[in-house]
Amino acid sequence: MLNPAQPVVFYEVIPPKTGPDGELESRLALIREVAGMADAINIPEIREETRQGPRRTRPRERIEPREFAQAIGGAAKVETIVNRVTVHESRAEQQRWLREGCHAYGVRNLILVGGESNDVRYAGPSVMEMAAMAADESLPLLLGGITIAHREREAERVREKQAHGLSFFTTQVLLDSKDIVALIRSRNGLKSRVLLSFTPVSNTRDLEFLKWLGVETPQAFREVIGQASSPQEAVEKSILLARQILQDVFDNLPSQPPAIGLQVERITKRNSSAAIQMLTELGRSYRHLLRVRFSAPAAAVGAGASRLPK
Repeated sequence: MLNPAQPVVFYEVIPPKTGPDGELESRLALIREVAGMADAINIPEIREETRQGPRRTRPRERIEPREFAQAIGGAAKVETIVNRVTVHESRAEQQRWLREGCHAYGVRNLILVGGESNDVRYAGPSVMEMAAMAADESLPLLLGGITIAHREREAERVREKQAHGLSFFTTQVLLDSKDIVALIRSRNGLKSRVLLSFTPVSNTRDLEFLKWLGVETPQAFREVIGQASSPQEAVEKSILLARQILQDVFDNLPSQPPAIGLQVERITKRNSSAAIQMLTELGRSYRHLLRVRFSAPAAAVGAGASRLPK
């Protein structure tokens, strides 16, 4: 995870909804399809977002991420990363969740996610407090977090979380390179990994959804997508822009950069094929950039082999 010459690729898959409609099986089929292209499946914990107001429809309940990870383990040979929001349950409940996650569900890779707002007083522990809880329990967990490059004091936040045991960070979806380049340059000499997150965009509705999720949608990106003559052309343009962001990051790495990884997300079901296309094409560009930068045999290893500690 900390070797900058070693490629690490995540593919994010939202847990399926509960019910007898076969959604679990369709998600497992998707994971079997991408297992040879990604080193790990990242499983977010879906909770109702409130920063932009409530959604028009009430979402159906979803399978818990650690249960989904357990199902993936029985269906495909690929690592999983479970996400856990730390702030909504009490310290005792979170401590119980950590123990059960490790001992009953076999969770080994865990991303800790904080609250939406610093102005809210939450019932549960912060990311750093929960990381300390895992350390106090001596649980065999590789801990990660989420970084939002444009957020105020983000470089300081990341350093604090790293000091509390987090060794990798996935970014929010990136639509330009300005803030992420500055954040990575601020981490010169720090032993950690930053996984750059991208998602295909097929129309302006996708941009509105990303904005609702809190992603910054630069005007230049909106104009490029708005000028596309078809959903496929919009996808191609979004992949090209993602490649340019990757190139900008590698062109501006500091002298002792953190390890750079790649994450591809599928934000809507209709973009499923587009997300696999992005995973294929962007993964190829990412590994090429690593080979050029480091010229090391480790960087030439293809996806599929486990990068994460057992």
